[in-house]
Amino acid sequence: MLRVAVIGAGSAGLAAAQQLRAVAGAHAVQVVVYETRDRVGGLWQYTPEPGPCSIHVPTSPEPGDAGYATWDAWPDDLCPSAMYEDLRTNIPSTLMAFRDHPFPPTTAMFPVRAEVLSYLESFARHYDLLSCIRFQTRVVRASKYDGAWQVTSRSTVAPQAERTDTYDCLIAAQGRCSAPYIPPIPGLAHFRGRQLHSAWYRYPDALHTRRVLIVGNNSSGADIARELCGGSVRTWPHQADWHPSSVTVFQSYHNVAEPPPMDYDPRDPASPAWCRRIHVVSSIERIDDSGAILLRDGQRLEGIDLIVWATGFLYQLPFFDPTEAPFAEAPLLHRDAHTRTAPTARAASVLHHLDDWMLLYKADPTLCFLGLPNRIVPFPFTQLQARAVAHIWLGLMPPLPRVHAMRPVDDPQRWKPWPASRAEEAEALPGPDVHGHFTLGAEAEHAYTDALLALLPVSARNDKVWTPYSAARRALRKAGKQHRRDQLGY
Repeated sequence: MLRVAVIGAGSAGLAAAQQLRAVAGAHAVQVVVYETRDRVGGLWQYTPEPGPCSIHVPTSPEPGDAGYATWDAWPDDLCPSAMYEDLRTNIPSTLMAFRDHPFPPTTAMFPVRAEVLSYLESFARHYDLLSCIRFQTRVVRASKYDGAWQVTSRSTVAPQAERTDTYDCLIAAQGRCSAPYIPPIPGLAHFRGRQLHSAWYRYPDALHTRRVLIVGNNSSGADIARELCGGSVRTWPHQADWHPSSVTVFQSYHNVAEPPPMDYDPRDPASPAWCRRIHVVSSIERIDDSGAILLRDGQRLEGIDLIVWATGFLYQLPFFDPTEAPFAEAPLLHRDAHTRTAPTARAASVLHHLDDWMLLYKADPTLCFLGLPNRIVPFPFTQLQARAVAHIWLGLMPPLPRVHAMRPVDDPQRWKPWPASRAEEAEALPGPDVHGHFTLGAEAEHAYTDALLALLPVSARNDKVWTPYSAARRALRKAGKQHRRDQLGY
């Protein structure tokens, strides 16, 4: 019997459990999913009252040291969910669904967060996944001993109840939203206003701010800036007007020369009026003794009463002991400049020692990480990854071949596997050691999934579910931003 532990019952964990069972067939497989919360859904569970966000800044930081954010029940409870009140998906629902489980036909093109959570719950019920999930159970240790994974877990309702189980393989599917990242800003302790990480944002009226600086312009940063400018009260999808706001919004871009990846550009005269109210500024150089914010282009911001850090999260693997094998010899997380201060002592901005596919741990391929790349359609992407891993672990397909890993990750040519006839040559090539800050994008994602599909056994890709995406679907992905603007106004 193949025994597999899965950490996390969000979308990736559910996909892993479903595919392990589906691929097993006549093979005996035991799947146990560990979930800290009391229901499935992971990130899509909404925390209406996240409590206070405490920003901690090292009093005597070394160069590059970051601050960190904690919550009331830290470290015994989870970070608040990063969902906010009016969140809608930025991916059309027909693309977002798992390959074999569409959203209900009445679902809007860009569903609200509650619809996505309901969808994940229906997926779990449909495939009878609830029976293999241990809810309210936290994995506190996962160690490789005598050829097997020893997974120690603890009940969140009865902390004294601890048990250890043995598995052949382990899937880390807990996501990346548990260690909020605050960048290393010299003088941050001098800032006199309030600060919070975007994981604590729920709706604009709760911020009680007049002059706000939002740091970051990806998904959450763009959404928060838009809502603070009056966008959250638009009556979807008919009313073209947006509620005026008295808040002055500054948004710090890491690279001001580039337009925002997810939204309109506030500097474009053709952008909507609400968008042009956002003041784009460069990244922060430091905070001076008076609390003023000095930017890299020399500009000085004064009177800012709130900083919202839309700066993402670090990878965190608190259940692995970095001093034990195999992690001592092949660390997943390097103790770099961003991880010297709690609670990020076992967190980092990048992962190391993964295979070319950003999927399996090179030092021990019985350890899998699902859904690491950015700018993907996560549900079907991780489901395909899980299908491939299930076939490999069950001995139904060989290990994944090398790809052209020295090419940029967003280059579709990177994802062409080396032919078997040149496998020895491919193995001699250096591989990427670091996986973290990377973005696939539509074309590279399609190349990745097409290549991974082609590696599956013929019997595993002989129906319309497990085939390359159609031209119509690819066109919808390419036009996704325009559809969102047509439907939602942003």
